[in-house]
Amino acid sequence: MSFKLFLAQTFGLIKSTAKIEAAHDALLADYKMYCEFEKSAELKEYNELDLLLKSPTFLQQKQEIQHLSLRGSKEEAQLSEYNKLGRNRHLQKFYQTLGSDDLKRFQKILASEELATYKKLREKVHSTSFDSKKKKDEKSEEFALNTQFHKLKESDNISFYEQFAKSKEYHNYEQFKESPERKRYDELKKIVETAEFKNRIAYLEDKHKWEKTGDHAKELRFAELKKLPQLINYQKYNKVDAFSFFKKWDLIFEDNFKAGSLDHKKWSTQSHWAQQALGRNFSQMGDLHAFTEGKNVSIEFNTLKIQVRKEATRGMLWQIPFGFVEQSFDYSSGIVSTAGIEWWKHGILEVKVKYTPSPNFVDAIYLLGEEASPQINLVEIGAKNRVGLLSKSSAGINAQCEDINGLKSGEYYIFSLEWSSHSLTWKVNGRELYTITQDVPNTRMHLNIASIVVGDGADHLPHTFEVDWVRFYQHKPKA
Repeated sequence: MSFKLFLAQTFGLIKSTAKIEAAHDALLADYKMYCEFEKSAELKEYNELDLLLKSPTFLQQKQEIQHLSLRGSKEEAQLSEYNKLGRNRHLQKFYQTLGSDDLKRFQKILASEELATYKKLREKVHSTSFDSKKKKDEKSEEFALNTQFHKLKESDNISFYEQFAKSKEYHNYEQFKESPERKRYDELKKIVETAEFKNRIAYLEDKHKWEKTGDHAKELRFAELKKLPQLINYQKYNKVDAFSFFKKWDLIFEDNFKAGSLDHKKWSTQSHWAQQALGRNFSQMGDLHAFTEGKNVSIEFNTLKIQVRKEATRGMLWQIPFGFVEQSFDYSSGIVSTAGIEWWKHGILEVKVKYTPSPNFVDAIYLLGEEASPQINLVEIGAKNRVGLLSKSSAGINAQCEDINGLKSGEYYIFSLEWSSHSLTWKVNGRELYTITQDVPNTRMHLNIASIVVGDGADHLPHTFEVDWVRFYQHKPKA
């Protein structure tokens, strides 16, 4: 048992698989939302509004509008002056006279021939050349002029004219007709009675004038944008490095096994050498099992399952010196591989695996190149529970491996391999297990998932190797 893993498990240093997945899925969803929103019209609009609403010009204009009121304004002064003049008793009387029937009659008489005749007669009668002694002589011209004069003087129009011309009303009218007060009042009257002035007064008295501006509408739009979940998400991550993994790595291969059946665009049920040599799976000398052509591979409940069964199975065996020979095996199993479909060089391989070790089986997830060596084991479960690198040499199999026996049987774990040109690093649920820096493979390799029988008389059959999902990442190309 790996004492290091046992302690890590005991003291909770290996994070919960469920929590890791939930955190990854949530962060990935936030990242996708972030990237989409980063290019959106809403973010552009928000940034423009943010800049505008914080500008000194906007803030000053807002303050000016909010503090605008009738009190102290030019309009208040004009209205006050107009009302004050309107309360002037003499000016009021002027306008009363101006609109009266008496003034109209007076002005009509003033322009009449009757008044003109009366004035001429009055001038003659009162002139020094008029002989007043003869005005009693009915035959004289003076008598005729004097009689005509008095007749006009006593007429309704002339009597009215003489009386109105001497009245206080007319005197007041004449006094204010061309007065500065009257001229100013008329000037102000034209101003205050315009729709423009009335609208300005209403605007200055409106306590909600700012709320009716287009700029306030921009404030409301800004507040609306601030509530967008996408913006909240964007601001949460904008100045932190939480997305460094997604920014650095491209997910180039993924299978969550949710299609209901094996996706043959991603997987083959034959090994690379089976495809190259025979076109069907075959076994090596000493194998207790035969790989079927996918009959032992299934997708159930979004999980890849490779099942080992105890059953008589005919299969091909590579037997020196005879070559391929058909033979009967006591056990059947399966393999899936990306050979012929996906080959990779350097990156991060992550697989969620159910850890159920049994000494008679080997459940393995591994990378191979064109040759059978070296073999990078992401994880090997069963007779040996380990991660590491296997390679053949003249002395036999060289194993650079780390024991993982401290993990709990029956639990799902996320095993990952970080593969670069100079190192291989294995992790379980994000906790580093093992690193090697020598003999690091630098060739293109493909992925294999298989379960084999290593102990005859194996019990607890059928045995199932379960994989929940597979991901492979590579460095994003430099911009």
